[in-house]
Amino acid sequence: MTDDRPTNSAPPPAPWPLIGTGKPFADRVGDLVRAWEAGGRAPDRLVDGKPFFALYCWHLWTIREGRPHDAATAAYVASAHRANGGAAGWDALLRGRAYCSCHGERWRLENLSICLGCLEYVCFELGRPCCHGAPVVG
Repeated sequence: MTDDRPTNSAPPPAPWPLIGTGKPFADRVGDLVRAWEAGGRAPDRLVDGKPFFALYCWHLWTIREGRPHDAATAAYVASAHRANGGAAGWDALLRGRAYCSCHGERWRLENLSICLGCLEYVCFELGRPCCHGAPVVG
Protein backbone atom coordinates (compact mmCIF):
# COMPACT_ATOMS: atom_id res chain seq x y z
CA MET A 1 0.00 0.00 0.00
CA THR A 2 2.92 2.36 0.27
CA ASP A 3 3.97 1.92 -3.32
CA ASP A 4 4.16 5.13 -5.36
CA ARG A 5 1.91 3.74 -8.07
CA PRO A 6 -1.88 3.70 -7.88
CA THR A 7 -3.08 0.19 -7.06
CA ASN A 8 -6.67 0.18 -8.32
CA SER A 9 -7.42 -2.97 -10.28
CA ALA A 10 -8.51 -0.99 -13.35
CA PRO A 11 -5.98 1.26 -15.03
CA PRO A 12 -6.34 4.83 -13.79
CA PRO A 13 -7.77 7.47 -16.07
CA ALA A 14 -5.03 9.28 -17.95
CA PRO A 15 -3.50 11.47 -16.81
CA TRP A 16 -3.59 10.32 -13.19
CA PRO A 17 -4.74 13.68 -11.78
CA LEU A 18 -3.19 13.80 -8.30
CA ILE A 19 0.32 12.90 -9.42
CA GLY A 20 2.21 15.73 -11.04
CA THR A 21 3.22 19.23 -10.18
CA GLY A 22 1.57 21.26 -12.94
CA LYS A 23 -1.31 22.54 -10.79
CA PRO A 24 -1.99 23.25 -7.13
CA PHE A 25 -3.22 20.16 -5.28
CA ALA A 26 -6.75 21.53 -4.78
CA ASP A 27 -7.05 22.02 -8.55
CA ARG A 28 -5.85 18.45 -9.15
CA VAL A 29 -8.46 17.21 -6.68
CA GLY A 30 -11.08 19.24 -8.56
CA ASP A 31 -10.04 17.58 -11.83
CA LEU A 32 -10.24 14.17 -10.18
CA VAL A 33 -13.70 14.86 -8.74
CA ARG A 34 -15.03 16.17 -12.07
CA ALA A 35 -13.70 13.08 -13.89
CA TRP A 36 -15.29 10.85 -11.23
CA GLU A 37 -18.64 12.58 -11.62
CA ALA A 38 -18.42 12.52 -15.43
CA GLY A 39 -17.70 8.80 -15.23
CA GLY A 40 -20.87 8.15 -13.22
CA ARG A 41 -19.02 8.08 -9.88
CA ALA A 42 -17.43 4.79 -10.86
CA PRO A 43 -15.51 3.04 -8.06
CA ASP A 44 -12.52 2.48 -10.37
CA ARG A 45 -11.93 6.24 -10.34
CA LEU A 46 -11.34 6.34 -6.58
CA VAL A 47 -7.75 6.67 -5.42
CA ASP A 48 -5.90 4.34 -3.07
CA GLY A 49 -2.34 3.95 -1.78
CA LYS A 50 -0.19 7.08 -1.85
CA PRO A 51 -2.73 9.22 -3.74
CA PHE A 52 -5.36 8.32 -1.13
CA PHE A 53 -2.92 9.15 1.67
CA ALA A 54 -2.32 12.57 0.09
CA LEU A 55 -6.02 13.18 -0.53
CA TYR A 56 -7.10 12.21 2.97
CA CYS A 57 -4.31 14.16 4.70
CA TRP A 58 -5.24 17.19 2.58
CA HIS A 59 -8.90 16.68 3.48
CA LEU A 60 -8.15 16.53 7.23
CA TRP A 61 -5.85 19.56 6.98
CA THR A 62 -8.41 21.72 5.13
CA ILE A 63 -11.16 20.76 7.58
CA ARG A 64 -8.90 21.70 10.53
CA GLU A 65 -8.19 25.00 8.78
CA GLY A 66 -11.96 25.69 8.62
CA ARG A 67 -12.18 25.30 4.84
CA PRO A 68 -14.93 22.76 4.14
CA HIS A 69 -15.16 21.14 0.72
CA ASP A 70 -17.93 21.53 -1.81
CA ALA A 71 -20.50 18.70 -1.89
CA ALA A 72 -18.88 16.83 -4.80
CA THR A 73 -15.41 16.87 -3.23
CA ALA A 74 -16.80 15.80 0.15
CA ALA A 75 -18.65 12.92 -1.57
CA TYR A 76 -15.48 11.85 -3.40
CA VAL A 77 -13.38 11.88 -0.23
CA ALA A 78 -16.06 9.94 1.68
CA SER A 79 -16.38 7.38 -1.15
CA ALA A 80 -12.60 6.93 -1.38
CA HIS A 81 -12.41 6.56 2.41
CA ARG A 82 -15.11 3.84 2.35
CA ALA A 83 -13.46 2.10 -0.63
CA ASN A 84 -10.18 2.01 1.29
CA GLY A 85 -11.78 0.32 4.30
CA GLY A 86 -13.11 3.30 6.25
CA ALA A 87 -11.53 4.05 9.62
CA ALA A 88 -10.04 0.55 9.88
CA GLY A 89 -8.50 0.90 6.41
CA TRP A 90 -7.07 4.32 7.28
CA ASP A 91 -5.54 2.91 10.47
CA ALA A 92 -4.05 0.01 8.49
CA LEU A 93 -2.61 2.43 5.93
CA LEU A 94 -1.01 4.50 8.69
CA ARG A 95 0.66 1.36 10.07
CA GLY A 96 2.27 0.74 6.67
CA ARG A 97 5.86 1.78 6.11
CA ALA A 98 7.50 4.00 3.52
CA TYR A 99 10.76 5.85 2.96
CA CYS A 100 11.01 9.61 3.35
CA SER A 101 12.35 11.28 0.24
CA CYS A 102 14.48 13.72 2.21
CA HIS A 103 16.70 11.26 4.11
CA GLY A 104 15.78 7.80 2.83
CA GLU A 105 14.77 6.66 6.32
CA ARG A 106 11.96 4.14 6.64
CA TRP A 107 9.01 5.19 8.83
CA ARG A 108 5.45 4.18 9.55
CA LEU A 109 3.13 6.40 7.51
CA GLU A 110 1.63 7.76 10.74
CA ASN A 111 5.04 9.41 11.29
CA LEU A 112 5.42 10.80 7.78
CA SER A 113 3.95 13.76 5.96
CA ILE A 114 3.42 14.20 2.24
CA CYS A 115 4.25 17.14 0.00
CA LEU A 116 1.18 18.15 -1.99
CA GLY A 117 3.39 19.44 -4.79
CA CYS A 118 5.28 16.28 -5.72
CA LEU A 119 3.50 13.65 -3.57
CA GLU A 120 6.76 12.59 -1.93
CA TYR A 121 6.79 11.37 1.65
CA VAL A 122 8.80 13.59 3.97
CA CYS A 123 9.83 13.16 7.59
CA PHE A 124 9.72 15.64 10.45
CA GLU A 125 13.39 16.50 9.86
CA LEU A 126 12.66 18.26 6.57
CA GLY A 127 11.93 21.54 8.37
CA ARG A 128 11.01 23.40 5.19
CA PRO A 129 8.57 23.13 2.30
CA CYS A 130 9.49 20.37 -0.14
CA CYS A 131 8.25 22.07 -3.32
CA HIS A 132 8.06 25.86 -3.59
CA GLY A 133 4.68 26.95 -2.26
CA ALA A 134 3.24 23.45 -1.82
CA PRO A 135 1.93 22.52 1.62
CA VAL A 136 3.26 19.52 3.48
CA VAL A 137 0.44 17.70 5.29
CA GLY A 138 0.04 14.60 7.41
